[in-house]
Amino acid sequence: MRISLIPALPVLIILIGAGYLLANLGLIPITPWQAFVKYWPALLVLWGLRIIIWDTIMSRFRAHKANSLIYGVALTLIGLHLLIPRLGIEGFTVTWGFVWPVLLIALGIQILLNKKRRASNRFIVRSLSRNQTSWYVDDLYLNQFIGDITLDLTKAVIPNKEIFFEIHSSIGDLDIYIPSDLPLHAKCRVTIGDATILDRSDEGVGVALEVKTVDYDQAERKLNLTVSYRIGSVTVRRI
Repeated sequence: MRISLIPALPVLIILIGAGYLLANLGLIPITPWQAFVKYWPALLVLWGLRIIIWDTIMSRFRAHKANSLIYGVALTLIGLHLLIPRLGIEGFTVTWGFVWPVLLIALGIQILLNKKRRASNRFIVRSLSRNQTSWYVDDLYLNQFIGDITLDLTKAVIPNKEIFFEIHSSIGDLDIYIPSDLPLHAKCRVTIGDATILDRSDEGVGVALEVKTVDYDQAERKLNLTVSYRIGSVTVRRI
């Protein structure tokens, strides 16, 4: 799902205008700005829940599930800690005695999600280039923080089986070149940046592309590609 900033802006303006109109008519006791100043921690709660639900529960990308759960839970708890007193709710507070068991539970779930993932190579900073002649293609699971990756499969020996590439990175560029006769099923997600897979392209915030060639299911030799980047550019082209 892509977050479009252009349609959201006029909707926000309309809501703010409607809020001030209702406040000026005396139909509501608070203006939008006063509501924001008083209840802004609700944004932290909503953002944390969004991360938990979208990036953890609904996401098809396993790396996002493992890496986002603790972050989403922490944001939600911080938001609740700040919001509950502002709402005047009595009898319930988010204390450290409540927070650490919840974080412990989230940590256990995160460990389970990590154990379900296939073993992968993890790097902090690394640039990877495989474009030499006749290199043998095998399953690739790569998780890194910063670095550029170039994979040229047109110069590789590709076995007659389904090859799995799973690549996750925080910052960097990914370029993959595949032979014109290699069937492809690619799922790509870029939080901020752009992606091009064969004849499909997208850019901006929340980029998500999925491309499956018509001959993929029947083929014996094929590439199954899963990519997730926080910030970067992803390109998959036929040569």
